[in-house]
Amino acid sequence: MHRARMGGWALYIATGIGFIALALLSGDPLWMLPIALVAAGYFAGLIKQMRNAAPPGNTSRNEILLTMAIAIAAASATWFINHELGYGALVASGLIGVIAGVTLPHHLAGAAYAASFVGMSANAVLPTMTTAWVAGAIAGIIIVSTGPVFGGIGGKGGTAAAAAVLITSALIFTVGA
Repeated sequence: MHRARMGGWALYIATGIGFIALALLSGDPLWMLPIALVAAGYFAGLIKQMRNAAPPGNTSRNEILLTMAIAIAAASATWFINHELGYGALVASGLIGVIAGVTLPHHLAGAAYAASFVGMSANAVLPTMTTAWVAGAIAGIIIVSTGPVFGGIGGKGGTAAAAAVLITSALIFTVGA
């Protein structure tokens, strides 16, 4: 499990490096400074979290698989309610979030709610239930891998969902679906 946690740290470090690369590639001095400041703040927060993060726990394989299954189910259910039933992204995510919050333990409810953001994606981004399922699985991997990183700080679930959707979109674009 320690390797998975290190993978989570690597993902966040790669994101920070991406901020710096974006600043350098923009070439526009007006954009370089704000992006560099965001990257600096990002790395400062990351370093603080690395110092304060709890050591990797003894998360069992069953807990990991359950978290991933919950993420897949939440993303797929939200996508279905959003697109097939036509209730829209906000209602779908809110419904899944409330159901998860009432029925699941704290850590699984958080994973379900974060994964529900995946199902909020437009049809142009995640065109089928299968793509929602794949994005949910990737969101589950990110959620499990980044457990202690930025714990208790807002935005982690949305960031994990956005990363999962971007990775899935890149796969769709590369492989073609």
